[in-house]
Amino acid sequence: MVCFPPSLLPSFQCFCASSRLFCSTSASIRPVRVRFAPSPTGELHLGSVRTALFNFLWARKYNGKFVLRIEDTDRERLVEGSEQRIEQTLSHFGLTPDESPLRGGQFGPYYQSERLPFYRELADQLVDTGHSYKCFCSQERLEFLRRKANSERIPFRYDGICRQLSTEETRARERNEEQFVVRFKFDGRRAGFTDIVFGDYEHYSEEGDFVILKRDGFPTYHFANVVDDRRMEISHVIRGAEWICSTTKHLQIYSAFGWSPPHFAHLPLITLDGKRKLSKRFEAGYADFYLKNGHLPIAVLNFLLRNGSGIRDHQPQTVYSLEELIERFDERLITRGSFTMDTNELNNYGKLAFKQTNDKDLLPVVKSVFDNLPNELRGSIDQSLLSESYLRRVLSFLKLKEEAFCHLGELSTGDFRFFFYRPRSAQKLLELVVKGESDREQFVRLITALCQWFLSSDTAHTFDNFKLLATDLRVPYQLLAKIFRLSMIDNVRGPPIKELIEFFGVAECYARLNAMGQMFEDETKGEETTPKTTVTSL
Repeated sequence: MVCFPPSLLPSFQCFCASSRLFCSTSASIRPVRVRFAPSPTGELHLGSVRTALFNFLWARKYNGKFVLRIEDTDRERLVEGSEQRIEQTLSHFGLTPDESPLRGGQFGPYYQSERLPFYRELADQLVDTGHSYKCFCSQERLEFLRRKANSERIPFRYDGICRQLSTEETRARERNEEQFVVRFKFDGRRAGFTDIVFGDYEHYSEEGDFVILKRDGFPTYHFANVVDDRRMEISHVIRGAEWICSTTKHLQIYSAFGWSPPHFAHLPLITLDGKRKLSKRFEAGYADFYLKNGHLPIAVLNFLLRNGSGIRDHQPQTVYSLEELIERFDERLITRGSFTMDTNELNNYGKLAFKQTNDKDLLPVVKSVFDNLPNELRGSIDQSLLSESYLRRVLSFLKLKEEAFCHLGELSTGDFRFFFYRPRSAQKLLELVVKGESDREQFVRLITALCQWFLSSDTAHTFDNFKLLATDLRVPYQLLAKIFRLSMIDNVRGPPIKELIEFFGVAECYARLNAMGQMFEDETKGEETTPKTTVTSL
């Protein structure tokens, strides 16, 4: 297959030869116009973000237009408000459309439900030209045909009985106000076309005459898809590979109208392990999961392109800006192999993106993470700790000291939440007692000694002096370090002792140790206590 830049590709022309439908090319050249056309049936899927990304890059690379169209014709599955969230999510990822329901444009409306007159007019045109017909079969009859096909273990195919109705019979049934659908006369020919990604593709369908206009006057996906792409002058249809089998059906509709179809590029699927498709039941399959958990949008976008698909001279372990991705985009490099989810790779891109992103761009993401917390968690944070000055201190510490930090959600519910929450229980200290690492009396003595050390003005509170304190107390340094860490961050692992002392300072170290001492005494006595959970200003 020979591929050309989209702006130079001549448009496809469909024609019939014997029993096959082919696509060839004509000499006309159209401006690049691409569309992302999701259905508002819930939160945006990660695969949809990748589809939107390729459409966005394609449009920007060739100075074209990126269109957002909402395909809301399946009224039973609509989720209220999801259409607005789709556009908001695209904006969060920097994939702002040129035309959309919110932004408008000369090819609107951009909701399919507001374009019903177009579909009805063109469905009637296909009936008039003999490419479609009105079908009055009841739901009961269709269900009988389905059961019959199942019992015979063959695919269901409408038997075309209403194809035989004369014009007079059709009009008589309409006058009787019988409900009908409009069906397209699908000849079941072997059909082929050249896909920009997958090359020459052929498909034979035994589906039979399919519905293009439903009883309620709404179009089906396939018909609305073709009509809107034509009326919106879409030059390239870039979508998931799950739609490649439907393309031959769409081409027959184009042919019936005598229209030149757009170019098609189908993107490989996202899978969990190279085999299983990324399910919509999988929480991490949704874009909202990454935004709420503080994954930087540019990290997610680079992750979706991590195998270099469509990116010229792609370097692994490099985070490219959107501008760099646009400049390097080359549709001839889009790979055919499925994209496999890999959390470790996502985290690697998160680490790189965090290091590269300036604090000004990080601060809104941090604040949005805390805004999305449940009320009981958000209420336990001293609001002074969400001040810009403190957040900048935290970000600076993480960039300089923490190689493992990969997404900002770790500040609210992950391993780095200690910046904003004091430990709420002495349970982990009690576990050390159970393990026999020390006894209750010694823990009380050591916590008290640590509190006194931080209160003392006679010594510098350095890491070297911390180690000397262990010697003076005649206890292993490792034990004193565990007590200090559990009191400060509720974990025996984390930043070095030196860095914790330097970041939190004497006052906060004392406050956390003192609180831990009180909780430890109360809990070892079996008393119920509700420790304070708000952190004083550092």
